[in-house]
Amino acid sequence: MPSSSPDDARCLAPEQRDYPGRLRELASPPSQLWVRGTLVTAEPPAVAIVGTRRSTPYGERVARAIAVACARAGVCVVSGLARGIDGAAHVGALDADGRTVAVLGTGIDQYYPRQHRALQERIARDGLIMSEFGPGDAGHGGAFPLRNRLIAALADVTVVVEAPESSGALNTARYARELGRTLAVVPHNIDSVSGRGCNRLLRSEHAEPILAPDDVLALLNLAATPSVGLTLDGDAALCWHALTRGAGDAMTIARDTGLSLRQVSVVLAMLEIDGLVCFDAAGQVRPSPGVA
Repeated sequence: MPSSSPDDARCLAPEQRDYPGRLRELASPPSQLWVRGTLVTAEPPAVAIVGTRRSTPYGERVARAIAVACARAGVCVVSGLARGIDGAAHVGALDADGRTVAVLGTGIDQYYPRQHRALQERIARDGLIMSEFGPGDAGHGGAFPLRNRLIAALADVTVVVEAPESSGALNTARYARELGRTLAVVPHNIDSVSGRGCNRLLRSEHAEPILAPDDVLALLNLAATPSVGLTLDGDAALCWHALTRGAGDAMTIARDTGLSLRQVSVVLAMLEIDGLVCFDAAGQVRPSPGVA
């Protein structure tokens, strides 16, 4: 879906100083790079968080938790603005006041998917949007796999959160390997169709398994941010109160607190990272043992 050409869009060439240095490491760096936002957003350390568009609530929760952990540690979150895992990663980073870069498979003036128009504008304002495709380019079948090499190049670590065997995220993983970057994967149940690509990467590529959000930070030799303990205020206090009164899922907490589902999801991600809540296999949330 096209928009009017953004007034703040600009085009960079590889020889220009502001052109991201990591993209020059590609065998075929973009000859033109269209950007909107703040270029320093893309500076390392950076982690790519990628996965399927047809994500499960579990996959989105994990992507959001990893993005929040990265954002709190000062790590940029890079993804492709697609539905599913990409969107959850961008939102998690932004809502934790972190850095995020969205790499488009269309022209810089296009909104795809259409439902991410507001998110794209938010990233352009608070982070960085980039594309090697010029204004007016609506994208094509090969454009999205092509943009995945930029995602991998910008990141120190690429994390595949949830991916079936046909997922484009596996293409990003391949580029990460070719560039000598660290590849990490969230393991899935052996009968999980949405996670078969992840499990295959663990076996065939010997990718680093991610068993908790802090594992990603460890790959960057970074420590997790200190726990907030039980000193909770604002939205966190509202969510915690709803939990201790019996609310067991994000939808119920949102209803009880008056917060949006997105706000609740980000708060729960932070509480999970701090060890204050835990989720069961069905996605139900409760205070961690010994905390409440």
